[in-house]
Amino acid sequence: MQINGSKIISISCESTIDEAIFFMARNNIRRIVVYCNNKIYGIFTVDEALRNLLFKSEAKLRDVELKKAVKISSTDVVHVVKSMVENSVDSVIYDDKIITEKDVVFSYDFPKVNVNNIAKEALQITPYTNVISAIEIMVKNGIRHLPVIEKEPVGMLSARDILYYYAQKYTVDVPVMDVMNPHLICVNENYPMSEAVKVMKEYNIGSLCINKNKIVTLRDFIRYIFTTFQIK
Repeated sequence: MQINGSKIISISCESTIDEAIFFMARNNIRRIVVYCNNKIYGIFTVDEALRNLLFKSEAKLRDVELKKAVKISSTDVVHVVKSMVENSVDSVIYDDKIITEKDVVFSYDFPKVNVNNIAKEALQITPYTNVISAIEIMVKNGIRHLPVIEKEPVGMLSARDILYYYAQKYTVDVPVMDVMNPHLICVNENYPMSEAVKVMKEYNIGSLCINKNKIVTLRDFIRYIFTTFQIK
């Protein structure tokens, strides 16, 4: 099975972190390829953006620790997933295209196995939590999504939500309720993986709430594919 990617969107390493964040928001993307002297220097993602928001960094991208740009020689799903997992990246580069976790997960034919098998207990926050505190939780735990709970689930806060809000308001010193997506999408634990992916694809989201207290993300589906191939 071959995985299609999309054309690389890039930015100069002389750009500042804020410029990169604004560019990502305008183009509705979660990562951007950074070039220095006409060569790929690395990839700036929402993860690096969040980390630098905490320190209010005004650095240029050439001075920031970026994700490794992993180049691949084949778009075969096994090769793509193996490259992602073994290099701890959420995207790979093939020729002039970038292939993301979403490209893989939304294309893959998952079995009718309960999605609960790959779901994890979710770290949770309240609507009144300050977004800066939420960023600290995300950065510390290496996650991008936090369900927002007030007795019952009331929304989902994603790294993308935070960056897009920052690009508009130039601050993140606000309560989570001002930034979160109030439309939390949940399914029950008996939902098949194949159907869960269909829901994520329909709403174009990177995570799904399972039984109100668990969460499954694109990375969980990638690890499942990787484990399946390892067993074979």
